[in-house]
Amino acid sequence: MKTQSTGTKGSGIRASASDRSLEHLDHALGWRYLSFFWRALSPAVRDSVREFIGRIVAPYIGRHLSSQNEFQQSIEYAGASASLSIIVPVHDAPKVTERCLISLQKYAPMAEVILVNDASKLADTGKLLQDFACRNGWTLIRHSKPLGHSAACRSGADLATRPYLCLLNSDTLVTPWCWLPITKAFEDDPSIGVSGPSTSYSGTQQSLPLAKLTRHYLNENQICEYARRLLTESSNTILADLPWVSGFALFIRRRLWEQIGGFDRSLPDYGNEIELCKRVRATGYRTVWVRNSYIHHLGAMSYGRTIGAKSI
Repeated sequence: MKTQSTGTKGSGIRASASDRSLEHLDHALGWRYLSFFWRALSPAVRDSVREFIGRIVAPYIGRHLSSQNEFQQSIEYAGASASLSIIVPVHDAPKVTERCLISLQKYAPMAEVILVNDASKLADTGKLLQDFACRNGWTLIRHSKPLGHSAACRSGADLATRPYLCLLNSDTLVTPWCWLPITKAFEDDPSIGVSGPSTSYSGTQQSLPLAKLTRHYLNENQICEYARRLLTESSNTILADLPWVSGFALFIRRRLWEQIGGFDRSLPDYGNEIELCKRVRATGYRTVWVRNSYIHHLGAMSYGRTIGAKSI
C-alpha cells in the first residue's frame, strides 16, 4: 500500500495527549497478536466475538468520547460540500435512514442531495423522504419497483450537476469534517479518480478496529467526537492507495463516472465498486483512502436487512 501526504489548510483543531489514547486503543484492538487464531475462526464466529467485545468496550469508549461540545461546522468545512452531488439510495429502514438524513441536513448544507426511493414498501419511509426533500430543497426520485442499490445510484447520478459524486449508503452518518479532506484530495491531485473516507464498517482497510467494534453503540455526539480526534492525528490530508474503495461512501469525479459508464449493469448489486475501481485504475486514475476523513457506517442495515443478502 502506497501512502502519500499532501498539505491542507489548518483545521483549527489541535490534538491533546488524551486524544491519542483512542489511537493507541485502536492499534491494540487490531488483533496483531491473535492473527493466527483469528483467521481460523469462521466469519459467523468472528462476528459474534466482535459483538461480544463491542458490548464490553462500548461503555468505556462512550465515556471517553462524551463531549459537551456542540459541533459547529466552520464555513470552510461546510463550503467543501458545495462541490458534491450526494446520492442516497433508500429501500425502507426508516429509522437508520432518518439518522443519515439528519446528519446530511446538518453537515452538508451546500451539497446537491439526491434521494432515490427504490420502491420502499413502508409508508413511513416515503413520508420521511418527502419531508426531508421539501424542507431542504433536495431532489427526490421514486422507483415504482425495486431496481437495487446500483441502479438507484445510476438514477441519482443521471441528475447530478456538481463536479464530484458521493454514492452514500442510507445507514451512514456524516460528520462535520468529512468533506474537506476528500474534495481537497481531488483538487490537489488530478490523478485521483475515486476516493473514500475512514469508517466503522467496510470490506477494506478503511474500517478502523475500534469504530467497528462499537459502531452500533455510539450516539451522534460520540461519533462526531471520534471523527474530530481522528482529524487531529495530522494537519495534512493522509492518502493511501487501495485496489478498490468501499461503496458505502464512494466519491468519484462525475465526468469520470460518465466517461466509464458508471456501475457495470450486468453485475449484481454488491461488489460493483470493485469492478468500477478496476476500470478506473485501468484508465490511469488512482483509487485512494483519505485516512483523516470519517463517515460512520452501521453496516447491513438498509438493503442488506430489508431485501436480504440472498435476494441481492
